[in-house]
Amino acid sequence: MAQSETTFGRVDADGTVWVKDGDWRSVGQVVDVSADEALAFYVTRFTELASQVTLLEQRSKGGASARDLLAAIQKLVVALTDAHAVGDLNALRLRVGVVAESIAGLKDKQDAENKEASAQSLERRTAIVERVEAIAAQINGSIHWRNAQKEIGELFDSWKEEQKLPHRVPKKAADELWNRFKTARQTFDRAQRAFFQTKQSADKQAKSIKTELCEKAEALAPKGADGIGQYRSLLEEWKKAPRAARTLDNQLWDRFKAAGDALYSAGSAEWTANTEAKEALLTQFQHLLTEKDADTAKRGFRELRAKWDVLGNVAKADERRINDGIRAIERHVRALETDHLERTNPAKVALREGFAAQVEASIAQLEAQAAGLSDSDAMARIQSEIASKKEWLAAIG
Repeated sequence: MAQSETTFGRVDADGTVWVKDGDWRSVGQVVDVSADEALAFYVTRFTELASQVTLLEQRSKGGASARDLLAAIQKLVVALTDAHAVGDLNALRLRVGVVAESIAGLKDKQDAENKEASAQSLERRTAIVERVEAIAAQINGSIHWRNAQKEIGELFDSWKEEQKLPHRVPKKAADELWNRFKTARQTFDRAQRAFFQTKQSADKQAKSIKTELCEKAEALAPKGADGIGQYRSLLEEWKKAPRAARTLDNQLWDRFKAAGDALYSAGSAEWTANTEAKEALLTQFQHLLTEKDADTAKRGFRELRAKWDVLGNVAKADERRINDGIRAIERHVRALETDHLERTNPAKVALREGFAAQVEASIAQLEAQAAGLSDSDAMARIQSEIASKKEWLAAIG
């Protein structure tokens, strides 16, 4: 093998490779190859070390962890000490030294920052756990289960994001917080399952009750307006029935209401016809309001009532007006009847006739007195008294 030499390396005839590292020192021996090939083998090793130094420099500029950079520097210092490579090893050592000087004090700074970041992460995790525990504490009071479940899921995602951060929370504290989180979530999950199992049973009962009410309401359809009273009774039962899940309850209510709407729709047409018929009867028997004879008025009202009672109900908006019409006729007939009874009552007739006889006698006496008077004032008083008594006679006559 021929000898070969460069600035930083040489190869002896026996294949021994040397590096210029201050003084010349042997880095190895390669046999059965050319001197250039033997030298190239150790140059490649140098290139690999140079790449590691370049990577160290890039990581330092990129703000890598001082702890990691120091570990890499220590590793390179060892690797570059008596390195079995051919190249400017001293230049690599100098570059490593520059990086080491640049991060002087960085470790303490980063440790302080990491400690602060860890403390903040611990605070955030504590807040997450306290919120989950607060939600779990609401299970025996007023709680919106689905919203609470969603929030717990979001809190769990936040917890996982905290775990991904490079700032490590002390393991003991992290484990204690996680156990609290897990316990609170399990408490919530058990209560939620129990709630929805109970609700499912209640929904089933409510569905059964309200489905039966729907069927009863729908069965009233052939009755038309006559079924409205029964429908209103069913409506009162509906109000007292337990509520099912919102969607199911709304579906059942739509079904129940549709049955009622059909009855009221049929009733509306019937009520309109009844209103028109009753208005016609009021017009037909309007003359009873001016009738003077009690017997005639009573016969007419009995005829009106017989025809009236055959007709059904009218719309609520027309009830008062229509009923006021027949009540006015009824009051007039009752007044005629009362007056007739007053006039035909034997006891009252006798009393009235006796009183009339007394008044007539008094009038005759007053007239006799007036015949012998010449005083105009006295005559005027007697004449006034006679006129007043004659009015009494006319009233009881």
